Amino acid sequence: MRHMKLSQIAGQQKVKSQIQKWVASKQIPHAILFSGPEGNGSLALALAFVQRLFCRQPTDEDSCGNCQSCRKISSLQHPDVHFSFPFFNKTGPEKTVASDYWNEWMEAVIKNPYITIDQWRNELTSDNKQLIISVYEAHQIIQKLSLKSFEGKYKVQIIWMAEFLKPDSANTLLKILEEPPQGTIFILLAVNTEEMLPTILSRVQTVRVPAIDDDEMRLALAEHFPDCNIDEVCHFAAGDWNRARLMAQEENTYGAYFNIFQDWMRTAFKKDMVAVMKWSEAMHALPREDQKQFLRYAMDQIRQNLMLNYAGADIVRMNRDEHSFSAKFAKYINDHNALQFYSLMQDAFLDISRNAYSKLVFVDLSIKVHYLFLKSTIQ
Repeated sequence: MRHMKLSQIAGQQKVKSQIQKWVASKQIPHAILFSGPEGNGSLALALAFVQRLFCRQPTDEDSCGNCQSCRKISSLQHPDVHFSFPFFNKTGPEKTVASDYWNEWMEAVIKNPYITIDQWRNELTSDNKQLIISVYEAHQIIQKLSLKSFEGKYKVQIIWMAEFLKPDSANTLLKILEEPPQGTIFILLAVNTEEMLPTILSRVQTVRVPAIDDDEMRLALAEHFPDCNIDEVCHFAAGDWNRARLMAQEENTYGAYFNIFQDWMRTAFKKDMVAVMKWSEAMHALPREDQKQFLRYAMDQIRQNLMLNYAGADIVRMNRDEHSFSAKFAKYINDHNALQFYSLMQDAFLDISRNAYSKLVFVDLSIKVHYLFLKSTIQ
């Protein structure tokens, strides 16, 4: 699955227009930050942007996709395009750098340029290890960019998930970000810019890459997955193309989550421990990624019910079944407990990401949810 041409990327017309203006005017910022939620296409946009820059036979709006430069970039093999990304330190005398994981990275991105940090972690290991972009990696970036370009045009450094540049790594890059070598372009990609140093943010031109809007999502689904239930996928994906792609290739995945969520809320409300144990066992039997996707769905339902409770039905994203359930359920989600609901589910999501025993995670979460329901009645 390759999305290296701008025209092949789902939605994001405003960002594409900005890229086209930069290229047409030949006034390209030397340091750019694409920021926004996972599934928005920032990495795919960066790759398409670079492909347009290097293309030997471009149109006014896009790369040709067929010339030697386009083929090199689409296969992540162009010698003047460098990548840094979070990785695990390997044991041994040699210091670990991103290139030590190059084969895994190349395979993962070519397969899915909308890859998430959790998906990348799972490509590397199932262990609970810390992902980093190290100081040594920052020095490697500086060293690579100090060399002349191989093909005499640009040198591009893409840093994926730039929030993993911790203070020492980020500080190492400050000078080259501010005064890069001639013809050098930095493209940083981040989900959580609040975790980045202000000194880094001040040296880049930030472009917000939002979640894909519904109209653009429907058009992209119709083009790439015409046989899927477009309205249902669009509804549950909520602007996340990575999620939409996964849903479109499976049958009724997110539709089933509503039934699981409804049963769970009723069971937890009653504190029926026999039912809680059975429900938790059923969740434990699911693949870990499905457990995490369900918790994402549950967090979204808490958010939607809070909005329904306070702002009315006009602004919520719910289908008919969800609306019917929430007509009675929403009153239990309010300012006394909504943030705690969300935090508990987020903690459970992180625990499962770290390979905690999921049955115990779901049992514990269910008991805590019960007491939050009690809290909702204390006015």
